[in-house]
Parts: sequence; C-alpha cells; structure tokens
Amino acid sequence: MKQGLWILVIAVLVVVVALILGIWSIRTPIKVEKTKPSIVKQWQVTLCYPDLKASKLVKFTMSVGAASEERIANEIFERLKSPEGGELSPAIPKGAKLISVKREGDVLVLDVSSEFTEPQFWQGTDVAHLRLQAIVHSLTSLPNTRAIKILVDGQVPEALGGHEELSEPVEPDPTL
Repeated sequence: MKQGLWILVIAVLVVVVALILGIWSIRTPIKVEKTKPSIVKQWQVTLCYPDLKASKLVKFTMSVGAASEERIANEIFERLKSPEGGELSPAIPKGAKLISVKREGDVLVLDVSSEFTEPQFWQGTDVAHLRLQAIVHSLTSLPNTRAIKILVDGQVPEALGGHEELSEPVEPDPTL
C-alpha cells in the first residue's frame, strides 16, 4: 500500500507540473521577430578632398551602397579621413567619430566626437576653410541636402581653427 501511495503522489505531481507548464506556454507566446532585410541602395555621391598645396578641392564622383542615409553619411565621414590620392589631405581628423546623423529639413546635422576639433588639424585660415568645405561639399551631394550643421558632443563648438564658425549650418562655398 505504501508503494501505491508514492506512485499516486508522483503521478499527481507530474500532472500538476504538466498543467503549470501548459498554462505558462499559453500565456507566454513565443516571440518570433521578423527582421526586415536591409535593402542596400546605391547612392551617387561626390567625395571632396582638400588639396592644400593648390588651395582647392578635388572631387570624385562615385556610387556607394548603403541601406540608409545615416549609413551613407557615416561612409562618407570615414572616407574623408583618408584620401586615395597622395597629393590630397584628409578632411576629417583620423580619431574623430561620427556619433549621430539626423535631418532637419534640408540640413544634415552631424554630431561628432571631440577629436574632430583637434586644433593642429584646423590650423590656418585656408586649411580650415578647405577642410570644412570638403566635408560640406561631400555631404551636400546627398539628395535634398542644402547645408551641414556640425555639433561636437551635442554642442555647438568654437570656430574651427579660430576661423570657421559652426554656430549656423554651413553651405557649400560655390567658389571652390
């Protein structure tokens, strides 16, 4: 009789556990997230690099694949750190990072890290102007982009190299 009682207790426990698991699985639906496949779009962009010796911008038109405007802006930002031609200079300091990109109408707002404002990189009126304009010309080659606003760690920075004011959005200089 004792053995039969133990079998009955175990059977009751198995049924209780099975009921609890059944109720729990009904109440907690399995979440299957459907991920959208990233659609890579081909963007026609014009990358501009400063030629500091000739005091001009050198432009390269290319097609770059990216899934979003933020990603293409990041791609342009990274490419502007290291020009392909030996005579050309970078438009962005190597250590600078693009924190975020957002659009405000026809203005693309970049929030960059503090390394962007490295004083020696922006030294000299012509150097600062050419480098900033290389960035502006490159990013305004994106559709519906008239100007670029640059923030550093979310704040308006001091003038780059003491000459290039960033308190307002910067438009491409048509003389370059």
